[in-house]
Amino acid sequence: MLPAIPLHSRLRPRRGPELLRARAAVYLVFLANGLGFANLVPRFPEIVEQLGLSKAAFGQAVAAASVGALVAGLAASWLISRLTSARVASLGMLVVALALLGAGLARSWIVLAACLLVMGGTDAIVDVAQNAHGLRVQRRWGASIVTSFHASWSLGAVLGAAMGQAMAGAGVGLGTHMTLTAMVLLVISVGPLLVGWFLPGHDSAERAPDQVGAFDDSREAPPTVSSRRSLPVTILVLGVVGLLCADSMFPEDVAMNWSSLLLSEQGATAGRVGLGLVALQGTMIVGRLVGDRIIDAVGQRAVIAWGGALVTLGMSIALLLSSVAGTLIGMAISGAGCAVAVPVTYSAADDIEGLPPGLGLTIVSWLARLTGLLAPPVVGWLADDHGLWVALAYGLLGGLVMVTCWPVLRRRPAEARAS
Repeated sequence: MLPAIPLHSRLRPRRGPELLRARAAVYLVFLANGLGFANLVPRFPEIVEQLGLSKAAFGQAVAAASVGALVAGLAASWLISRLTSARVASLGMLVVALALLGAGLARSWIVLAACLLVMGGTDAIVDVAQNAHGLRVQRRWGASIVTSFHASWSLGAVLGAAMGQAMAGAGVGLGTHMTLTAMVLLVISVGPLLVGWFLPGHDSAERAPDQVGAFDDSREAPPTVSSRRSLPVTILVLGVVGLLCADSMFPEDVAMNWSSLLLSEQGATAGRVGLGLVALQGTMIVGRLVGDRIIDAVGQRAVIAWGGALVTLGMSIALLLSSVAGTLIGMAISGAGCAVAVPVTYSAADDIEGLPPGLGLTIVSWLARLTGLLAPPVVGWLADDHGLWVALAYGLLGGLVMVTCWPVLRRRPAEARAS
């Protein structure tokens, strides 16, 4: 007589070597994606000096990356459907590496801007593809793991900035530095493709018909939803998810673009004005490392709702206290609130019912980048007239949208059961 097999063992998904390798491959692509551009950032003062650029000219060159992202980003779904997300993510990083090398070797503004244009456009495509493949792996894994991929990106960004600063401090030439960076990116991102670590097959392979369009973990499976969702409803859901994704990035934008100016105005010394970004990114990294376990425990809808509440609380504290300590506390709390919001909304976008693989993710990513391009000038214009507290109100708006829009993330059966 065969021994009884416990129910939890029968429901546990198989995680063989193929799946473990695929997860490692996605980690490496995310790491490379964060590592690349971060290496160039510490060399910006040197680039400005070498090319004799004004601040306005340099700003226009950097803006070319955002323009490239908006122009090329919508091609991601088309490329994924023809080449698969694995090839697009891996080979896209090859293009990013070459564009970074070109930027390092540039001897004129037009060449620098062109390289950043290509890099920004390709990065937008890679962003969609790496998330699409990460979500393929997550479906087979049977539990939430997507936030850990984004933690790998954050780690890559920190390592890239440290590497760039070390190279600059050691007096390594910009061309040599970018050559070494390109080689590292090629090994990390293209290597897994060459050795076959990514999941094989088309990106729709893991999509069961009754899973499409469901976003949130639930103990009980909801009634089956008809796959014939009307186009207006699909567009509405896509728009709300895009708004949710974009607004969940507002706290990051506040920390990146405005916190140093705000802290300086509040009396922070020159060596401390960067602590706002450190406070927010520090809690974001921690949040992304533990985020998957929290999502599995309480579900994605609760994570977005309570995350929005934390962002609202953090930005409110910064607004009310209007001090260096208050701003830092507010940034730290807000970072915890928005840590997993982008991975969750990307996952929701990729599962919108009635859309081919990668299309929802492509559109939502594009809408978020468009908002990220348009919002900073508006905030700057308002801040000139009313003060830098407007930037904190901008971050507060992001938290309020998260608190309001979480119901659009529909319930879904537990992924382990589906596996």
